[in-house]
Amino acid sequence: MSTRTLDIVRVAAPRDLDDADARDFLDMIEVLNRGVEHDVGTDHLRIAPSEVLPAWHVQRYVERGGHVARHGDRAVGAIQWSMSMEAGSRNLEYDLATLPDVRDDGVTERLLELAIADARAAGRTVLQTYSLHRLDTGLPTCPSPTGFGAVPRDAWTQFYLDQDFTLQQVERNSIFDLRGSLDAVRAMRDAARDAAGIDYRVQLWSGGTPERFREAFAYVLSRMSTDVPLSGLDITEERWDVARVEHRDRRLADGGLHIGVAAVEHVPSGRIVAYNELGIGQDRSRPTDQWGTLVVREHRGRRLGTLVKCENLLRWAAEVPTSPFVSTFNAEENRPMLDVNEAIGFVPFTVGGAWQRILD
Repeated sequence: MSTRTLDIVRVAAPRDLDDADARDFLDMIEVLNRGVEHDVGTDHLRIAPSEVLPAWHVQRYVERGGHVARHGDRAVGAIQWSMSMEAGSRNLEYDLATLPDVRDDGVTERLLELAIADARAAGRTVLQTYSLHRLDTGLPTCPSPTGFGAVPRDAWTQFYLDQDFTLQQVERNSIFDLRGSLDAVRAMRDAARDAAGIDYRVQLWSGGTPERFREAFAYVLSRMSTDVPLSGLDITEERWDVARVEHRDRRLADGGLHIGVAAVEHVPSGRIVAYNELGIGQDRSRPTDQWGTLVVREHRGRRLGTLVKCENLLRWAAEVPTSPFVSTFNAEENRPMLDVNEAIGFVPFTVGGAWQRILD
């Protein structure tokens, strides 16, 4: 245990990243990035402060906060949390990181204590977080209670077990190389389109959601909180409408993010019943993040998941040719979606654990 003085401050959102008071926010994001890079061995999940700041400025649907810990002038730990503003929501979700050389100094515990205090102050009783790990560490593993997947029993896994968290789910982080041949993806797209039939029509857009699809897109986004595998995670159903879709579009644009959506419209109802969304920041040479893929329950079994994934990958390779690969996360028990990913050419890259603690 170190005897160095530890100072922890609450992070406030600066008006601009160039402002004098932006240091805490910038340090928080940098420590979180460095922590993930150490844990997984690559920087493919790095986020830019400019992409995060707009979500802190307008907290209509999700409240955000955080803390940064320093030894002197050096930032050594950080936590960033979010709380859904949906009625009845009980949880606070957070990201926590400390630099490797201070992980035995009590910094991690102090930051978690502050998150617990923030949760209690807001009347929240459920803490949730994700740990990220390298593949094939050679360590003993902690299996998912779903029966699918496991995380290595490394320092983070042991930390959460010691802090009375329970592992709820294991997620596979997979990547798809955008620089290789796309012939197989085209063939899969064509076969999926034929299988879907005339009642389903693909719609593509970049940037903000077209006005004619905002209500339909709100519907499918609302289903993301109910139709994906959640294991024992306490998740409140999200309500989406046109105003919330427009708010989201503005936030992403303000963060300099380029978005590509492939959606399937169910022609008889006019509803969007499947979608895939890709996003990348201002540096188009960075990896692409896949943010969401969903086929609503009533329309599964028609190869719509394959259709939206393939359509978006083909479009993205032409639209953002400098991005090397796409990164995505899927629950290990979501075998239908993993089957699609593997057939397309996604390969496992890292592994994540979803942790939950019920506060007394």
